[in-house]
Amino acid sequence: MKLLLTLSLILFLFNAPRAQTYLTRTAHINIKSANKVQDIVANNYQVACQLNAQTGEFKIIALIKSFEYQIGAMNRVMNTLDINVTEYPRITYDGKIANLKQVNFLKSGNYPLKIDGILYIWDEKRVTSADGTLTVNSDGTLEGNSNFTITIEDKNLKKIDTIMKQKLPGAVNLQPNVLGISKDIQVKATAILKKQ
Repeated sequence: MKLLLTLSLILFLFNAPRAQTYLTRTAHINIKSANKVQDIVANNYQVACQLNAQTGEFKIIALIKSFEYQIGAMNRVMNTLDINVTEYPRITYDGKIANLKQVNFLKSGNYPLKIDGILYIWDEKRVTSADGTLTVNSDGTLEGNSNFTITIEDKNLKKIDTIMKQKLPGAVNLQPNVLGISKDIQVKATAILKKQ
């Protein structure tokens, strides 16, 4: 009887569902905003993303210093002490796929996603939801895509605008009063994840 219970327990543990984890360290985030002069565009190709296929929970981590801006002076602004990338070096998103039951990780195809989570930028956190798509490829990899908008609060907008006025005019030869950034930042995120 004891042997039968032991064998049953071993079989149960062997057949118990294991966490299906998918991972990448080379996801891509593209951000785009605008000021009165021109669009501000940045890319980061060193983004870590981990997804638990059983729970739908995932985490995205991006170092602020890894964003490359099309305007060279913006790289200097983002690495200034005023932005404080030493104390708050990364952007983190703790999310969950809200419609996980509609995704079949074992069947190739495109699945629409509803994503809910919390975005941490510097010392602020905000509830951020997004729509996206998840493609399950025939080789078992996952390709995730999402486009969404982040709206900057007025207090943070003034802080960034002040820093831009201090740092950019000498580099781009503009009067400080013509600068100003949009409250809305367009974010495009893409990732190809492999099963671990």
